[in-house]
Amino acid sequence: MLKTGVDVVEISRFREMKNLDAFIKRGFTKKEAEYFASKKTPYENIAGFFAAKEAFSKYMGTGIRGFGWRDMEIIHDELGKPCLYFLGRKAPVDLSISHSDTVAVAVVAGEESLMEGHLAEHIKEYAALLPKRHPEMHKGDCGRVFVVAGSKGMTGAAALCGEAALRSGSGLVTVGTPDTEQTILAVKITEAMTLPLASENGMISPLANGQIMEQAEKSDACVLGPGLGKAPELWQTIKSLLEQKKPLLLDADGLNAIAEHIDILKCVASQVVLTPHVGEMSRLCGLTAEEIQTNRREVAVAFAKKWGVTLLLKGKDTVIASPDGEVHQNPTGNHGMASGGMGDVLSGIIGSLLGQGLCGYHAATLGAFLHGLAGDIAAKELGEFGMIAGDVLARIPKAFLTLQKP
Repeated sequence: MLKTGVDVVEISRFREMKNLDAFIKRGFTKKEAEYFASKKTPYENIAGFFAAKEAFSKYMGTGIRGFGWRDMEIIHDELGKPCLYFLGRKAPVDLSISHSDTVAVAVVAGEESLMEGHLAEHIKEYAALLPKRHPEMHKGDCGRVFVVAGSKGMTGAAALCGEAALRSGSGLVTVGTPDTEQTILAVKITEAMTLPLASENGMISPLANGQIMEQAEKSDACVLGPGLGKAPELWQTIKSLLEQKKPLLLDADGLNAIAEHIDILKCVASQVVLTPHVGEMSRLCGLTAEEIQTNRREVAVAFAKKWGVTLLLKGKDTVIASPDGEVHQNPTGNHGMASGGMGDVLSGIIGSLLGQGLCGYHAATLGAFLHGLAGDIAAKELGEFGMIAGDVLARIPKAFLTLQKP
């Protein structure tokens, strides 16, 4: 069945707009802004592109919820036909934009998904972000991820994160944990390798820095933070990792470690993803939890741009912001996921996608969607009361399979 979205916009709205430059910066990509700048009178084009984005949101059936204006991009092909790109990939729709003297009209049309539910169209677009696989791939081609996690009494965080990376497609996962806890972790997680790190009082010690850097150098991506506790001088280890040109995700105690040394983010040399909840975000940026919750998108965007990182702010309607000002709101997940260990699973998923070659923003966007979708699958099967992180972990492959269905 054919599905459509239509929108009409008055051109004078943009001709008379006093803050047009700011509006363009907020609502359009760099390529779109350059296209407008190439026109002597760009108002028809701005109105047409804006109408196209509105039409696409109507086609999706969601309005602008779950994604941002700059997640959509209008690009003309070699024949001059407008095409709509969503999350960096060409959307499977036809787009028509036309103008009169006073209005711009945009029509988006495509086949209605056979899948049921409010995520049907979302699934089609997120699927375009999945890492590409080919029949000749071996485990070394599927991403080597190094997880630094765990401490005395917190080996569960390390196990959840490591297994989530494996469940998300990583070929090889190594989990570094205090040497005093390594035997416990080895029993908890079978398919991942474990690396005993020098420790002090059940936490990794500064003497582990060399081991961590050596293993990180062999890896395609690194995750640091889940369950580490207040390990001494941890921020120095993080600074060394930031200076290394390998993708890095910081979560939990990794975030707490840099909160008082935030300037080390100036050392960023590669893709870096931070995944704070509101409390951790408050320590990172100095705002109160209330100030953050009132302006989640604005706070996330400002922090990401200031420090050149991808910022994933956890919570209902998780917000993901890129270093370039892109912002995305995740549509999946439910209150059954308000349970310990869920963040460790999320870190493992995103770390895996980083190791498989996705940029920080796409890894965080797709990872949050898959994490929430696995939680939604678990809720449908088990109910939201009593869900635990292991339930979500076990359903990560089902979430991937949902995206892979035609």
